[in-house]
Amino acid sequence: MWKSLLVQRTLPLTISYLLLIIAGIALDYLLHTAHLVWVGRYLGIIGTIFLASSFGYSARKKKVIKNGALKLFLKLHCNFGWIGTLMIIVHSGIHFNAILPWLATALMMVVTASGHVGQYLLKTVKEEVKAKLKQLGINTSVEEEMEQQHYWDSLTIKTLEHWRTVHMPMVSILLALTMVHILSIFFFWNWK
Repeated sequence: MWKSLLVQRTLPLTISYLLLIIAGIALDYLLHTAHLVWVGRYLGIIGTIFLASSFGYSARKKKVIKNGALKLFLKLHCNFGWIGTLMIIVHSGIHFNAILPWLATALMMVVTASGHVGQYLLKTVKEEVKAKLKQLGINTSVEEEMEQQHYWDSLTIKTLEHWRTVHMPMVSILLALTMVHILSIFFFWNWK
């Protein structure tokens, strides 16, 4: 059972996602017991900055940012997304006083889960390409590496196109809900 592909590939991502939720609840609980609930308000701002920074990966892929390794930007995207989501979970806390923030938080969790799925798909594609090359007995040289990279990129794009058709609209809706949430905070803030 532990050697099945389903367990080996989905268990790490599931554990990461569950740890994110548990860590958020635990941090929120610690802030409440230490009477530091006000810190959660500011974690929302910091978490939003982390999530906004994670869009550097998209900017690099679309060549808005011209320098830097795409692999590094992907790693930062994943890590900043995880940290930002954690902070926003703590920010939202276990407070049921407004529907809009909870809709945004729920959608953020769905987008994060979708990101985990994308991470799984990318890893799967890499493993499949390596296995096919090994099966064909291809040893990479400089020329073959360039050809292999082209093949790799096209295969990755084909695989992830289907996933992005779900992930990107959810990200857009999440951005809209986040902006409405932020604007409503400014509108209803006690400015005295």
